[in-house]
Amino acid sequence: MKSYKDGIAYHYLKQTKYDSTSIRRREDFGPIPRPPVYKHYPDLPRINLPRPDFEKTESLWSILNQRRSRRRYTSEPISIEMLAGLLWATQGITLQAPDYQFRTAPSAGALYPVETYLSIHRVSDLRQGIYHFNVFDFVLEEISQGNFADPLRRAAMDQGMVAMGAVLFIWTAIWLRSMWKYRDRCIRYIFMDSGHIAENLQLAATALNLGCCPIGAFYDQDINEVIKVDGEEETTIYLAAVGKVST
Repeated sequence: MKSYKDGIAYHYLKQTKYDSTSIRRREDFGPIPRPPVYKHYPDLPRINLPRPDFEKTESLWSILNQRRSRRRYTSEPISIEMLAGLLWATQGITLQAPDYQFRTAPSAGALYPVETYLSIHRVSDLRQGIYHFNVFDFVLEEISQGNFADPLRRAAMDQGMVAMGAVLFIWTAIWLRSMWKYRDRCIRYIFMDSGHIAENLQLAATALNLGCCPIGAFYDQDINEVIKVDGEEETTIYLAAVGKVST
């Protein structure tokens, strides 16, 4: 009879533990090319995002106290200014270093393997569709036009909040951005990175009186097909729905 110790999760954690010997040992993958830090779609339509206005909000302590996963939303749209603020909170560039840029959320080794896509359902001044967030230029790149709320709901195991939200955040990982340095242990770091990003989104949504709920259960390849990533070098790892809260 198999036990939990026979499973992939237990095996992975065991095999990627560090000690004074293993941390110096590199797995025999051969050389791994380092991919670019930034992804962009040069041939797609671009939508400039307004720079966030850091207006006075409640204290961080109050926002932390209010933060909850909100799953019910109204049919009201959110503004593009709100969306820009949410995007900046998750991955906005905050400091220019000599060789790279720091962002609002930490990343292991400042490698930033997580990409952001959006399914826009109800955002003012944006038509419905799938977009990629170009972090460096702070613009949206339009991948597909149309209403993808229902297919994404089905891909998220019929969780209604996916379709009810004004926007669905879809986070992917480009594995090699982290793997070239951290090898097998990169998986740990990538999911830590996505957690930092999701928490920033939740706090920013709370500050803007919006609801937000992260989502970890979905059919991976179904989401990948909607946002047009290959599922191999880049694949979906996390979702979050955002919208105006239904009282």
